[in-house]
Amino acid sequence: MKTHRLIPIIVVLFILGVATMTTIRNSPVALDSGTTQAVEAQTDQVESDGFSSTPGADTKTEVDTDLYLDADEVEKRAAEEQSGTSDTTASPSRVPVSFKNVAIPLPGGIDHAVAGVATRNSGQGVIRLRGIPPGSTLINAFLVWGEIDQAAVANYPVVFGPDCANGAAFFGQNFGNSPQPCWNGAGTFFPYITNVTPQILPGINGDYRVSRLHSALTDNRCPWGDGGCAGPGNKLPLSEGASLIVVYSNPCIPRGAQLYIHLGPGTFSGAHTATHFTLLNPIKPNFPNLKHSRIGADGQVGGFNCGLRSIPQISDERTWIENPATGGSIQIKGDVAGLNRDSDWNGYDGEPLNKLWDSHTDVFANSNFLAAGPPGNQGLSYRVRYLSQGDCISWVVHILGVR
Repeated sequence: MKTHRLIPIIVVLFILGVATMTTIRNSPVALDSGTTQAVEAQTDQVESDGFSSTPGADTKTEVDTDLYLDADEVEKRAAEEQSGTSDTTASPSRVPVSFKNVAIPLPGGIDHAVAGVATRNSGQGVIRLRGIPPGSTLINAFLVWGEIDQAAVANYPVVFGPDCANGAAFFGQNFGNSPQPCWNGAGTFFPYITNVTPQILPGINGDYRVSRLHSALTDNRCPWGDGGCAGPGNKLPLSEGASLIVVYSNPCIPRGAQLYIHLGPGTFSGAHTATHFTLLNPIKPNFPNLKHSRIGADGQVGGFNCGLRSIPQISDERTWIENPATGGSIQIKGDVAGLNRDSDWNGYDGEPLNKLWDSHTDVFANSNFLAAGPPGNQGLSYRVRYLSQGDCISWVVHILGVR
């Protein structure tokens, strides 16, 4: 038992020992040039309790748009679905949309909101959705969640609905997998999504409970040891968290507003870039706001004292949004030059416990930043770039709003 208790502490102390070297090797000044640096291979890498003793190799993903919406697109699809003339031969989206009950015409343009809850060692929790303006019309709502397990679950059954009411059963669909974020090498990270629009309250804002997520433990204990108390171990399945994504229309939103949803997942513990293509519906110029949301697993501020003691060297993740056509780059989160110096991956959806899940949204520029480029290459993609110093992260969903 004494040896088991010391393992997380030894790993974190080792991380602190290499943090200075890894910070220099992954200098954010060099990364701001629009290039990434290869991380030297390590033969003595140790992974435990959500951390890697050395940053992982640079990784990259490329993802087409899983769902594009604007007011015209919503009204077109709603009219087709409600009249029974939808093209059933079209390739289905990984995002399970339905416009069957959307009242048209819409009152204005569209936007989105996200909120989440951490579910490690519980398998359930309450999502507090706020910020939808009065007079909004609900278009679609999606529940996404993630876990570490040995295999994906087909038609994953969960219960979702307003808190303190009887929830309804929904069946989630797996949309891929990525390496597990440094908890149990026998597992893989699996994300799921389902449409929960029927359970959203008339005012949209509210408290929503999700339950029956798969979790080996359901006693709500913290994921790490706490002083002299040993940690819970990492028996599979390990539930990470769940987020609610709401798409709505409001008269205050410009009718030409755009929304792009890109599904992951992607796991990293060093530098990572995710390029998202917008070829069929290029990003429009001359809108005042770019709004970006990031949902994912395994954020925390440290591993000591039940994860409540912050260790800056290993919670120093940074996030950039970039225009591949121009090389333009804006650091929106993290230390040094970030517009918001908090990390995207501090486990804020589980504050103060049980951490390990994040849903973050930022408005950071006008649309000309991503719409710019040489003729023929304007607004056709954007890039999300992350830098971790050894904290293992799995991003699940990226959402770009242009409004």
